Parts: sequence; structure tokens; C-alpha cells
Amino acid sequence: SCAIGGTFGFKKFGEDTFHQLTGTPEFASDEAVDWVFKFHRKYGERTIGIVYQKKELVWVEVLSRSEKIDNFNRVVYGAIKDLEPGEYQLVITEVEKDNKVIDRKDFIIYEKDRAEDD
Repeated sequence: SCAIGGTFGFKKFGEDTFHQLTGTPEFASDEAVDWVFKFHRKYGERTIGIVYQKKELVWVEVLSRSEKIDNFNRVVYGAIKDLEPGEYQLVITEVEKDNKVIDRKDFIIYEKDRAEDD
């Protein structure tokens, strides 16, 4: 099958490697989290869409951009930062195929005050 696939990784401030996070990760509103989506194999040259959606009454796009991948560069990167608290989805799409969804990851942004500083 020629379905495209890949794996998300996330890295918080102070961490030096990306981690696969299971379930729905939660991040504080004042922290910046780097993410990576690494494609499983060489899929040739394609335009990849990167979309952040926030759950309101429906999913609302809050940010989107596109990047090229090719056989030498099989990774797209981004950061989760400056987002209002709420439920979000990071969606990776294939632009040339009508933004067909390749993968998605839910995450939650919470107010920093919720976590008590010890």
C-alpha cells in the first residue's frame, strides 16, 4: 500500500530527545514544546500540511502551514506555544491529495496556575 505514515515525537524545555507520547498529552500554557513528525520511509517529494485545530463547538483551525519533504528530508518540525488553554489537535496532511489526513495527535493546553509550584 502507498499510504503515508510516520511517528510524532515531543520534546519539552530541558529535554534533549524527542519522546513518543501515548494518550493525550497535557502541556502548560506557558511552556513551549517542540514536536517532530518523522515519516516511516522515503515517499519522494511531497507537500505536507501542518494544521493546529482548537476544539470550540467544532474544530477550528488556529494555525496552518506547509512544508516539503523528499527522500533526503523525511521530517517536519514545529512547536506548540502561545496557545490559549483548551483541547487541540495537531493534524498532518498531504496537500496534493486534498489535504488527506496522514496522522493527528490530540493534546491539551492548561492554565499554568492549575499546577501548584512546590
